[in-house]
Amino acid sequence: MTNKVLTRILTLALIAPLFSGCIFFESRESRAMRRDPSFQAGYADGCASANARGANLRTGGVVRDEALYKASQPYRAGWGNGYATCNNQVPQHGPDPNMGGMQPSKPPGTL
Repeated sequence: MTNKVLTRILTLALIAPLFSGCIFFESRESRAMRRDPSFQAGYADGCASANARGANLRTGGVVRDEALYKASQPYRAGWGNGYATCNNQVPQHGPDPNMGGMQPSKPPGTL
């Protein structure tokens, strides 16, 4: 490789962490919203919805205060975060479609 290419790669490697800082550090507004009781209630309801998925086929297992969901941005954000976070913890019912009908070699939840 030439010096010009190496210089570009090194420059990009040094600049990339500066732009990724937004991913790792929340703003004051985000931290304040996470402490909001509406956010915390929304998070709890979103997580309960993810864990109740399939439990009640008539309602779909959604736990949500619809009036608060429509009116409160912290509640909506909390509900979405709670659902996304807890959704991965719910075991699938039936065979994994990515396994082609084969049973996994390890129990779910283990590495």
